Amino acid sequence: MTTLRTHAIAEPTAVYTADLLSAFSVHAPHIKILSLDCFDTLLWRTTATPVDVFYNLAHRPTFNALGYTASLRANSEIEARKLNMIRNESDEAILPEIYRAAFPDINEEVINALCAEELAEEMESCYAYPPVVELIREAHAQGIKIIITSDTYLREPELRQLLTACLPRDVMQAISKIYCSSEFGKAKGSGLFDVILQHHSVPAKNILHIGDNINADYHAPRTYQIKSLHLLHQHDTISEILRMQALTGNFLDPNLRWNRSMCSPFRGLYAQTKDIQKPETAIGFAAVGPVLYAFAKMILSEIEKLTAQGKKPKVLFLMRDGHLPALICEAITNTVVGSRVRISRFVALAASFRTTHDIDKYLSDVAGTLRFRDICKQFLLSEKIANTIIAKAESAGNHSGIEFIKQIQTASVQQKIISASNAFRTRLIRHLEQEAQIQPGDTVLFVDLGYTGTAEIRLAPVLRDEMQIEVRGLYLIALRTPGWEKSRKGLLDPSWCDDRAMLMLVSYIALIEQICTSSDASVVDFDNTGNPIFSTASVSKAQHKQMDLLQNECIRFAKEAEQFAKDTRAHWPLTLLRDYALSSLSRLLYIPTELEMQFFQSFEFDLNLGTQDILQVFDRNAGLQGLKRRGLFFMEKNMKSMRTNYPAELRTAGLELSLILMAQHRYATEIRKQDLSLLREPVPVIIIRGSESLQTELLAEATHAGYYSLTIPLGLGQVQIGIQFGKPYHYLQIESADLIPTKALLTQFEAENTEDASAYLLSDQLVDKGQGLYEALSETGLVMLSLPHKDWQMNHVFRVVFRPIVKRE
Repeated sequence: MTTLRTHAIAEPTAVYTADLLSAFSVHAPHIKILSLDCFDTLLWRTTATPVDVFYNLAHRPTFNALGYTASLRANSEIEARKLNMIRNESDEAILPEIYRAAFPDINEEVINALCAEELAEEMESCYAYPPVVELIREAHAQGIKIIITSDTYLREPELRQLLTACLPRDVMQAISKIYCSSEFGKAKGSGLFDVILQHHSVPAKNILHIGDNINADYHAPRTYQIKSLHLLHQHDTISEILRMQALTGNFLDPNLRWNRSMCSPFRGLYAQTKDIQKPETAIGFAAVGPVLYAFAKMILSEIEKLTAQGKKPKVLFLMRDGHLPALICEAITNTVVGSRVRISRFVALAASFRTTHDIDKYLSDVAGTLRFRDICKQFLLSEKIANTIIAKAESAGNHSGIEFIKQIQTASVQQKIISASNAFRTRLIRHLEQEAQIQPGDTVLFVDLGYTGTAEIRLAPVLRDEMQIEVRGLYLIALRTPGWEKSRKGLLDPSWCDDRAMLMLVSYIALIEQICTSSDASVVDFDNTGNPIFSTASVSKAQHKQMDLLQNECIRFAKEAEQFAKDTRAHWPLTLLRDYALSSLSRLLYIPTELEMQFFQSFEFDLNLGTQDILQVFDRNAGLQGLKRRGLFFMEKNMKSMRTNYPAELRTAGLELSLILMAQHRYATEIRKQDLSLLREPVPVIIIRGSESLQTELLAEATHAGYYSLTIPLGLGQVQIGIQFGKPYHYLQIESADLIPTKALLTQFEAENTEDASAYLLSDQLVDKGQGLYEALSETGLVMLSLPHKDWQMNHVFRVVFRPIVKRE
């Protein structure tokens, strides 16, 4: 906060709403009139911008009948102001003039209807901002006169009607006068404060004006020696989040700012929250909190609906990901909601192998991974049996997958799987009876983040057949599966959300899973009384401490959002909360801020499938290196080298890369390596195979940050390569040199099959200046790839990544 010092008194000139009353108290002894801006000072909107109101306004009957869209409404205001400048030397306009600018021939009856509808829409969108409401009460108690000074196209009776609808009665009664720029033909910056001085026999130095516009509400009154305070809405941290959130929201849902507004119901709450710039607060309170708040409101709504139907549902939060949603529900209701049960994907599958069909279905999903030991573990096979099966499979060489399936499908093995699953299921049911007191005839709600509902799909038939229990699923994201609508709902689901948009989120949802998870390890079994048995794999204690900070901020958001809704008399329909959650979630996953990335940079992801897999969430340096070498195609999805949140790595490199990835997921577009850039560098190359040599020119393709990738086929390796870098370049930087099997090139498995070839490089007439920088002493300067004899069984390529620094003239 900046300050202006006059003599011995420090008068604040800019203030956040959290400090508004204390800043006012500095001025209070010296003022007789408090002038307040209206919009975004006293009245705030639930939309992201004022213009967003027009997208909802377009659906009002008269607007809709005229085809008066949001863009037409905005443009007609511009036209009305331009006309008035020509006619009256003032660009102020009132609503009838705005409407006539679009429809010159409309009559008074239609104009009155349009005015009424616009005012009604503003009444639905606006709320009285609590810190300023309290300011008015404080000023009134001190005997200070309060006036409203607004740059607006509304006339005084219209603005008074709006204020009356939004403000508490005592606050409205405390306002003595309302000044609207449209009625005086003068804005704050062009004479409205002069009008105020003429109307009141009070010296300018005894008037304080407060508003959010730096020019109209701070500089303009000071030209008349009126004291002023600039009301700051958001810290830069939140401004960036909200700006990028609007971007991703529009990206995912084209209907936003087309036929409905971009909502932003929590701007006011963020503005009055201290420490919002702290990473755990910015993430937990302003990013994840609103998503889980919307999810919790959906859960509570569904419980209420089923209860009204007489079903008395039992809510089971599936641990570990159901941990934080359960806490958010409790924060909203101030009571315990449902039960926590230890049902992971591993547990649900292990309990579901009742028939050979169940076994075959799981095999069809996972056999291609060749992770034989993990599959045997999921089938609950003993280590001795698993070792025998795996040994037979691996002895089949390239046909190991087929042999593994054959071994699993033998009658004796399948009988062991079914028997072990029956026993596991008995232990699981005891766990459910113990933790949730489920009994025959119950309606059970599985609450989880989603996405295909594996636990529900696998266990619903089991619980239905063995306990006559009806299972339904409530998920943050419910993807489309056959018959999904019969048994499940999602905050984001196919009833309104594009399938591709949901898949775009699920692709990198691991970060949200880690934030929501409990601090204990994954459950792999239960004892005979139903107590869970935990695995040993888990993320670090340091990460759990960070997650605790985030979770506490998410819980704080839920509590304060509930209070904020009461204070502002707000009704946030689930559709509004859902829209906001969609844009907030997509923004966090695809366009994280620097603050967020610093907080998450050491995070790991526990796969929680009964395996020992711990994956890194993201690695900025590895991402930048991957971009240099492979462009966007560095992002692999395999269990050895993958990271779960590649968009964070792209955000480091540039917003445009994040947008490309979003477009590829959102619209299922095919983007090939050669599509990313048209930049090519011709490089002369000598290829020597036996006694034959070929001198040719190959094109290196641009990757990232000025780097180029030159790929040369080697066949089975009986070849020597000379790259004549000295011919085109005087200076260049060599990033990497690799040998890659041709079939692995640009696939999900390239990294694990890549061999560093730098040891096989020789140079002539190239001087190493350090850190990969080379000076070519002449045009004959070259790099040679001299391979020892290699008994390759498959074709390879040689790839060198370099950056031209100085070209030869």
